[in-house]
Amino acid sequence: MNAVLGPIAAGIGWGGSQALLARDLARTTPDKMPAGAAAEQLGQSAVNRIDQLQPGRKVPLKLEPQIPTSFRDALDNPGEYAGNERNAIGDGYRIKINPNADRSYLAHELGHVASDQTDIGSLIRSARSNPKMKRALLGSLLLLPGAAAALTPGDDDYAASTALALVASSPAIADEILASKNGLAIMKDAGMKATMGQRARLAGGLMTYLGPALLAGASGNFVGNMLDENI
Repeated sequence: MNAVLGPIAAGIGWGGSQALLARDLARTTPDKMPAGAAAEQLGQSAVNRIDQLQPGRKVPLKLEPQIPTSFRDALDNPGEYAGNERNAIGDGYRIKINPNADRSYLAHELGHVASDQTDIGSLIRSARSNPKMKRALLGSLLLLPGAAAALTPGDDDYAASTALALVASSPAIADEILASKNGLAIMKDAGMKATMGQRARLAGGLMTYLGPALLAGASGNFVGNMLDENI
């Protein structure tokens, strides 16, 4: 019975996470703590975070506010309302965000930019769309002593080890984990320490990448840790 109910429950949880994410991103009126009002502070905090990871590095950031036309629009195109892209030319980034959505989504996207400044974070991000780089990433991470601790400065052993294990299934998962970790740090440094509800939002967003199979596995432990005040 458990062999049947487990995947079903995981699938329901995955679909529910996608719907909740779309609901948040589809807002046409400001949330209690909207991204638009926090953009300047979070942007500066992201600049400071990047300087901590790579002293002296300057990364141009361009914020592109966009509001969806409907819930279906947000469900089908979440990256248009909470997304980030490397510039095709130059070393900057475009940050897409619905200014009405909770500010934790903007912090998460800025967290992607911060993690991309580290060697491992950049490799993980590139491997999301490149199978050859994924294999190279796996080989380098599994062979290097202390690879888990090298993901980004400040990672605790459990979180880093979990991220490393999940790379084997999908670099996208590891990339999202690092983005949430840096996003939480950006919020804290900006004087906007994430509330339990905001941590739950980030955990729910991560679940949309895990999928039913991973939701039923050990990755749930990491999601639980995201709700921990001391992550």
